Amino acid sequence: MAVMQVTTREFTRKFPNFRRAALAGKEVRVRDREGNAFVFRATETKPVSLAEAMGDMIGSVQSGRSKKTLAGYGRD
Repeated sequence: MAVMQVTTREFTRKFPNFRRAALAGKEVRVRDREGNAFVFRATETKPVSLAEAMGDMIGSVQSGRSKKTLAGYGRD
């Protein structure tokens, strides 16, 4: 992974370029005036499945049905 080091001023001025670099797999290290370092890189995002999204809801509504299924949720 390639690393690029820039200042905060340069980072804000040329953000689209650094964004493209991060999406290409490069890591951008930004330093501010006080010497603090920050790392900017792209992360992988995966789509959330319906089962994962509904997982926290199972059991939160009392439907009178088994809480291990989604039966009873939605239209009755």
